[in-house]
Formats: sequence, structure tokens, C-alpha cells
Amino acid sequence: MSDVKPPIRRIRSFVLREGRLTQGQQRAFEQIWPYFGVPFEGTPLDLPKLFGNCNPVYLEIGFGDGESLAQMATVNPEYNYLGVEVHRPGVGHLLLKIEQQSLTNLYVIRHDAVEILSQGLTDASLAGIYLFFPDPWHKRRHNKRRILQPTFVGEIARVLRPGGIFHTATDWKEYACEMMRTMTAADVWFENCAGDGRFSLRPDYRLLTKFEQRGVRLGHGVWDLIFRRR
Repeated sequence: MSDVKPPIRRIRSFVLREGRLTQGQQRAFEQIWPYFGVPFEGTPLDLPKLFGNCNPVYLEIGFGDGESLAQMATVNPEYNYLGVEVHRPGVGHLLLKIEQQSLTNLYVIRHDAVEILSQGLTDASLAGIYLFFPDPWHKRRHNKRRILQPTFVGEIARVLRPGGIFHTATDWKEYACEMMRTMTAADVWFENCAGDGRFSLRPDYRLLTKFEQRGVRLGHGVWDLIFRRR
């Protein structure tokens, strides 16, 4: 019997459930991705070389359809933005927005965000990280799949520069409370911008999604957490 142990499979925070690409999204992968898509090769990105400047870089993890990210890049041309998403339709949609709005300060990676943070970014290379409405994995047996775990927070702390911002939001109250506990426990690295144990008001740069607007009309809550790197 071999005494070689099989590799440990990491629990992933996402499951790929992809629909078909529209014709426009398919064209985006064929024609726009070669210019604004960033292949992940397991080595740290040279962000100044990628963007062609040394402007502050903000990363959004799991950008969905990319509407909010595209708007941030449009109204803040002095900043650079990097979007990470695994679902092809969302990536295709954002690529089309990049083309439509002639953006030059936004690039896209289609890969697991956990590996991007641990392998693809150097220390103190980001000015901010956004994590809006991650999968809450609300069944107790699935809680271990939640992305905001202590080890993940450690990687966020490593890649954020001093004064950098981590902003997350959820519409699942139990997850919001868990997020608050997790981030508060990391007080050696982070301080709560709203004060100890307090949730933040939604900043203007975080757009209300259609799903969120519907939830607000129905009386559902949304919780924002904004922490600053010490």
C-alpha cells in the first residue's frame, strides 16, 4: 500500500452554474477578452505594468454582471480597477461594458478569488477590496463554504496597503453578524470605519442592484461593513 497521501481538496466558496452565453457575450470573449482579460498563471501580477501607471488599484471579488464595477471605473478615471469573477456570462457582460464605455482602467480575471489573493497579488498592492453579496451558503452544513474566513481575512490584510479599505455587504443578517465577528477579531489589522460593532451606511459608489431594490421594497435588510487597514 502506498503511503503517499492524496492532496487535500480545498473547499470552494462557489459552484459554477452557468447558462448559455448571448451572442454579444460570446463576441466579447473572442474580441475584447484578449485586450482586457488577464490570464491567471499562479504568479503575482505586475499591476503598474498591467495598467501602464501607478494609480491606486481597487479589486472587486465576484462582480456579478459588472454594472457597479463599470460605473466606478467610469466616474473614477484616476483609479484602476480589477474585477474577479468565475461565471462566464457575468464576465462577458462586463467586457461589453468596457467596450461600450471605452474604459482603459479596468481589467478582468476569470478565476477563483482565493487563489488570486494568495498567489496573484503582492504585499500592500491594493488600495481597496470590494466583496458585495457573496453567497451566504445559508444552510448550516454549508457555512464552511463562506468566503470570508479568518485565513481569507489574513490574505486581504496582506495585499491591502495601510489605510486601504475592505468593503463587504450582504442581505443575509446571520452572515452579516458572522462577518462582523470575523472582521472584529482581526483588529490587529483592521479598524471598523463606523465604530466598534457598527455597520456602515451604503456609500454612493455601491450601486443598488435590481435584486437589492426589490428587497428594500419588500422590507429586507442590507448590511454594509467597511474596515480600514491599520
